[in-house]
Amino acid sequence: MALVVHVLACLLGTGSWVAINGMWVELPLIVPQVPEGWYLPSYLTVLIQFANVGPLFVTLMHHFRPGRLSEPGTIYTIISLGALACVLLAFFWQETSVVGGTARSTALLVLLFFLSLVDCTSSVTFLPFMLRFRAQYLTTYFVGEGLSGLVPGLVALAQGVGVARCVNGSLAGNASGPGLQVEYQPARFSVRLFFLFLGGMMGLCLAAFVLLNHLPAAR
Repeated sequence: MALVVHVLACLLGTGSWVAINGMWVELPLIVPQVPEGWYLPSYLTVLIQFANVGPLFVTLMHHFRPGRLSEPGTIYTIISLGALACVLLAFFWQETSVVGGTARSTALLVLLFFLSLVDCTSSVTFLPFMLRFRAQYLTTYFVGEGLSGLVPGLVALAQGVGVARCVNGSLAGNASGPGLQVEYQPARFSVRLFFLFLGGMMGLCLAAFVLLNHLPAAR
């Protein structure tokens, strides 16, 4: 077994759900700055369910048009789409537009749908691809899939997401009056940098997939 193939399989697995897992841990910084507020997690859950149209499409294509859907081509497409969506989120996640007389985070919600589509579809494309390899490499892939939740969580902890303290409202000059008030501490780095980090993770996933297809040690 080649160590480099284990590393590449792990990186491929990490890219499977890293974008959506990263979105969940970043919510405490995003929610106070978007019109949806704490309704945003509910919207995200609904978008993830709608994104299951991706796996359904792949399954139906394999059933009714076997051989017509290129497995490597599909994986290249969804990983590239995920990386692009992460980069666009870094610059447009705060953009709003008026829908039905109410301000909505249109760019954020649309890009979240595409991220959900990428991650949901990875469940029915990455694993069949990894079945071409020996069972030991499949185990490494699952390790990487587990890291897709751990890595964003560790980065969010380093960022200081959701760190708060209680302060006396009257001493802090809070307009709501005396009493204990929650004051959120500023993060160590911005939401933009976090989304660029997720884009970098998707870029590593894409590079790993390219090498798994073309590296002599992986044949």
